[in-house]
Amino acid sequence: MAELSFSNLSKQFDGVAALDSINAQITSGEFVALLGPSGCGKTTLLRLTAGFEHPSAGEIRIGGQTVAGASQFVPPEDRGIGIVFQSYALWPHKSVFSNVSYPLEVRRVPRAEREARVAEALSLTGLSDLAQRMPSQLSGGQRQRVALARCLVFDPRAVLLDEPLANLDLALRASMQEVFSMFHRRTGATMLYVTHDQGEALALADRVAVMAAGKIRQFAAPEVLYREPVDCFVAGFVGDGAVVSARRTGQTDRNLLLLNVLGQEVLSRSATPEPSHVSVRPESISLSDDAPLRARVTGCTYLGGQFRLTLDTAGETLVAFARQRARIGETVGVRLHDLWAFRDPEGVVTMERALAHA
Repeated sequence: MAELSFSNLSKQFDGVAALDSINAQITSGEFVALLGPSGCGKTTLLRLTAGFEHPSAGEIRIGGQTVAGASQFVPPEDRGIGIVFQSYALWPHKSVFSNVSYPLEVRRVPRAEREARVAEALSLTGLSDLAQRMPSQLSGGQRQRVALARCLVFDPRAVLLDEPLANLDLALRASMQEVFSMFHRRTGATMLYVTHDQGEALALADRVAVMAAGKIRQFAAPEVLYREPVDCFVAGFVGDGAVVSARRTGQTDRNLLLLNVLGQEVLSRSATPEPSHVSVRPESISLSDDAPLRARVTGCTYLGGQFRLTLDTAGETLVAFARQRARIGETVGVRLHDLWAFRDPEGVVTMERALAHA
């Protein structure tokens, strides 16, 4: 498998920047998701990596080899990359076995070796019993596994996946997530996965690159994105909850900041001494009758084992979890704790601007 490297990578279409100075390193064997709203540049980054587009500036390296740069461009077929498309892209007149075998036929792999490698790929993806079926006889999840097997069979240096679960229903998406996780564990492939579904990205990836308006806003492990977002866009786009203005009022000897949030003094974790906002996750809210901060219930949804409450609190909309159903319009007490504070001078305007590109 191979490391992927992007250095000052940019792409313009008719003078409009689709990617703006992307810098990122993906280690060999890592599973990375590109997450963001439509139009943020994630598919453009995937197409540049595959070789379907030429960069306007910058460089792409795969396994230490420059495949796109100022004076070099390696065509897609010579990059050793496997691609799994949203549309499956299967040959309708070929059986499952023949679809998976096709990349090896093009490379003129001897028949005995070809059949052995196809059998291994079908076994890895749970398709051995379906080898002689035609694509029209398969379910959506089975077709997606055929596309995965076809990608796997020629031992690619990296695997690119372009919203591969977008055409599947929710139940099938969940089962296919397990297939992708299994595939990654068993092959150790370097994988770059494009999605606009944060649930997929957080569940599957070792690290997630959150993109907006052609830039990577934060590139980190899922738990870091959720607990320590760098700005208002990431805090609002990843996970549930709210982004609220905050003002520092003090500091403790435990390096926690004392902030005024919605008129309440709250201890908060922070990476900056002068934050402007806090991320308020549902688990950062406790409901208590004697809490000084009051909120009106505007929504109540049962999630199985708990209720998701939408709260109007001092003009801000917060999200909390409760074990019992709440009445719409009733008032509850809210206590805030374990918040994450950050500095974002542009505030929520940043998020609105990024989403405007969608």
